[in-house]
Amino acid sequence: MRKTKITAFLLLAAMLASVASCGDASASGNETTTGGGGDSAETTPAETGRDAVSDGLPDKKFGGATFTILDRTDYVYEFEAEDETGDLLNDAIYKRNLAVEDRFGIDLVSYPLNCAWGDQATAFNNTLLSSVMAGDGAFDLVAGYAATIPGIISEGIFFNWNELDYIDQTKPWWSELVAEELTINGKDFMITGDISLALWKGMNCIFFNKKLAENYQTGDLYALVKDGKWTFDKMAELTKDVYQDVDGDGQKSKGDSYGMLMGWATEIDNMKEAFEIHVTEKGKDGFPEITLVNEHTIEAVGKINDYIHNNNGVYTNGDTDIRTQIYNMFSNGQGLMYTATLGKSEQLRAMNDDFGILPYPKYDENQKQYHSTSLDEFSVFVLPIDVKDKEMSAIVTEALCAESYKKVVPVFYDTALKTKAARDDASSEMIDLIRDNLTFDFGYLYSSSMSGVGHLFVNWIRDNNNNIASAYDKVKSATEEKLAKVLEIYR
Repeated sequence: MRKTKITAFLLLAAMLASVASCGDASASGNETTTGGGGDSAETTPAETGRDAVSDGLPDKKFGGATFTILDRTDYVYEFEAEDETGDLLNDAIYKRNLAVEDRFGIDLVSYPLNCAWGDQATAFNNTLLSSVMAGDGAFDLVAGYAATIPGIISEGIFFNWNELDYIDQTKPWWSELVAEELTINGKDFMITGDISLALWKGMNCIFFNKKLAENYQTGDLYALVKDGKWTFDKMAELTKDVYQDVDGDGQKSKGDSYGMLMGWATEIDNMKEAFEIHVTEKGKDGFPEITLVNEHTIEAVGKINDYIHNNNGVYTNGDTDIRTQIYNMFSNGQGLMYTATLGKSEQLRAMNDDFGILPYPKYDENQKQYHSTSLDEFSVFVLPIDVKDKEMSAIVTEALCAESYKKVVPVFYDTALKTKAARDDASSEMIDLIRDNLTFDFGYLYSSSMSGVGHLFVNWIRDNNNNIASAYDKVKSATEEKLAKVLEIYR
């Protein structure tokens, strides 16, 4: 395992703007010097917008201490930026890192490990667990895999963020919805927010081909969203009969054109969040209870299964490369709509046809808000109990998140996405709507620790299984036992 230096050291000019005096007041107190002869102070403009939000952190130096972040190889872009390269996001991360290093007198270092789903994620967790149990003090912060790091929360090796000074999850750079969902009995072991660029890149959405939308006379899709009429039934109506046997082989294949190109995993899972179906909800005592199977879920699963499995307009399957297939198909103009993550818009800039961005639909018009969640590969942050300086870890973590809010996220949204990728102003509004209504589910994030209960929904859709109550009864007892085990650390 190697250590990778995050930044090259260059000076960051004007890290924080300050308000200077506009001149000396006269003895009477109601006259000021406005120019002309004599000395005058030069005025620095006051900070506005995001830059004006104070992080409230102390003026403290840590004497050049190394601050090591354990992160994942595929997501090192969240922290590593060796130099300014002209790439907008890289340069924003570089400036954020340098600002935090310079302000607190530290040396940020990344320690990446492979952490894909399966054996790699297990090895990542075991490496971290062994390090903390041995008291190595090797890591000052851990950027873990949201879907798998909960598997070792019950080992008691992480601090409760709510007990640490300087971490303020009410600040706009943290995800308050995550904090609310994951805080139980005053304890919260995992946090995330603008410090995780993968959180924002991973937001699920629906892209649509504007040329095909015009050809198929879908009407103003943005107006549907704004009027609250972008529902599952409406999406099905517009896409279920859209099919052309382009390659002429007489069967549905990746060579044809469809109304909906849909992934086989979290793209289906996101319908659960979009339709306000919860794996767990907090009971009267504030502790999560499994609430997945109910009349709403049964009805929704039936409608989704009918949509996906009983019409020609939807293309999806269990191929290991299905995401690559549908991305290529949409890029080639073979899909009216396409489920993906918001980060895909950066790649779609090369697409010939114009595209737009929509949120996932509401279940019906009675539902008040549109919802989405983020691909469960985003980073959640845990703090090992053997860190060498708890105060330094808290201060630097808060600073990194605050500076991400100020320097990184605006670039991602306003420059990388809104200006370059989203090809109209309305898509920019849709991006804001999706971000503002992100939702998370304790039971889904802890799914791997509870017999995979969070993934039952997608399995029911894959299997075209409408008898979900009976299916859940088979695992109910074991699942509830594991939930009780998960909650021990919170009690």
